[in-house]
Amino acid sequence: MDIYLVRHGVTRWNIEKRYMGHSNEPLIDQELHMLNPLRSTLEMISFDFCYSSDLKRCIDTFKYLLPNELVCLDFRLRELHFGDWEGLTYDNLKSDKNYQEWLSDWKEKAPPNGESFIQFNGRISTFLAELHTQNHLTSINSNVLIVTHGGVIRSIMKSFNLTNTFWELHVQHGTAYRLSLQQQRGKWICNSWSVVPILEKEN
Repeated sequence: MDIYLVRHGVTRWNIEKRYMGHSNEPLIDQELHMLNPLRSTLEMISFDFCYSSDLKRCIDTFKYLLPNELVCLDFRLRELHFGDWEGLTYDNLKSDKNYQEWLSDWKEKAPPNGESFIQFNGRISTFLAELHTQNHLTSINSNVLIVTHGGVIRSIMKSFNLTNTFWELHVQHGTAYRLSLQQQRGKWICNSWSVVPILEKEN
């Protein structure tokens, strides 16, 4: 099974470096051109299943990339919920004691009225388990497109031991991460991964 993980296009809050989890910010129309190289690549691939976070920035990204394809929306593909900190920046929060405690122990603690990292990983794991079961039942080598968020992509990459830490990977807009998965002894492993489209190296 080949999974293509795509981060949504650019929003105003991305540029302003605001915490954006479950907030439903739209894409910036003027930045959609960044998705064109990826769109050209994905149009050449036949996808058996397409999934997207149910938030607007992901839905609109999918519609721009593959306007003629059907997509299944799944709330489990949402970004981490930052609760009361949604829409705020580091400068807004740096003097907040709860925020500093969260930075020191972000895996265990949750933002006020938000979601812990354990809860976040849990819902992503259940989505992946269902995806693996579905692929096993179809008995085909599926191509699967998933349009989601930076944190979700980091979580999935870490779950397959493709990164050493959650924060290691800089997940770019307009880029897909292709994971080739195989089942060995009842467990799915990733035997290779690549960036799509291939990025040109700077001289």
